[in-house]
Amino acid sequence: MRVLANDGIPENNKQALESLGFEIKEVRVAHEQLVAYTKKNDIEVLLVQQGTLLNKTMIDELKHLKAIVFAGVVVNLELIDHIKSNGITVIWAEESLANATAEMVLAHLFSGTRLLQEANRNMPLEGDTMFKSLQQSYSSGIEVSGKTLGIIGMNLAGQFLAQKALGLGMHVVYTDNSTPKIKTEFELPNGIVFPVAMESIAMEELLEQAHFISVHTKYFQRYIVNKESFEKAENLIGVINCAYPEAINEVDLVDEVNKETILFAGLDRFEEEPHPVIQVLMQPAFSLSPNIATATHESQHAVWSEITVKIKDLLN
Repeated sequence: MRVLANDGIPENNKQALESLGFEIKEVRVAHEQLVAYTKKNDIEVLLVQQGTLLNKTMIDELKHLKAIVFAGVVVNLELIDHIKSNGITVIWAEESLANATAEMVLAHLFSGTRLLQEANRNMPLEGDTMFKSLQQSYSSGIEVSGKTLGIIGMNLAGQFLAQKALGLGMHVVYTDNSTPKIKTEFELPNGIVFPVAMESIAMEELLEQAHFISVHTKYFQRYIVNKESFEKAENLIGVINCAYPEAINEVDLVDEVNKETILFAGLDRFEEEPHPVIQVLMQPAFSLSPNIATATHESQHAVWSEITVKIKDLLN
């Protein structure tokens, strides 16, 4: 099976695949020549990282491929769905990236509930002269223990998040029609086994119960959280999106925060990536990060091991 590693491949992973009979071609093919090159050279598997820019039009012309492998830490769920719709297998390191995503959700959750996103902006500017005033302003944060986290969708990152939230003493509910039940165990580094057993509830029930919402759907869904969602969410305190652009209607989100019907939002993905709108960037109640939820020192090292194993499975 011939593989084009368009953005390169670590030597040890290359050798591991070649020992199984894969032919690895490390050639940097220009974006506009990629379709023609893969056809001419009988490429069956395209392996890319962030450097190769794929789009829907190009994917429609790559139906001759058996698989496209994403070896980076940035995930485009909408693009992955489109590749699958063309009958092409998609390989990406979901397991390696799931824990990093779950931890980023918690980072935004803690920042928002303790008003750190505002405190971190104002302390360098006024901390030396307005310390007592800032102390008073940011002393109204809330604790997450005892609050309810609503997880929309239950992919692997959602499962990791559920485990961590339960460990923090939170109530956790989720909605996912494709996963009516989850029953799994997480073995912690100290040897303790942490069981998680839950059943999906209706979206309306989740919105009624949740103090916080985090999106973790397995497939791209545009504006899964919008004005209608906010109107049903009577107890909502904060919303977090570390999943994909357009999961949340940002216009509706900004309106809710401006009306002070919710306390904060944590955003790692944006509708207008890589140029988020100024109304979002300048909103002081937003905790923001530049699409780094999946990118950690650990995840970047684990990605290659996982995808190498998954590429081997193509032989079966």
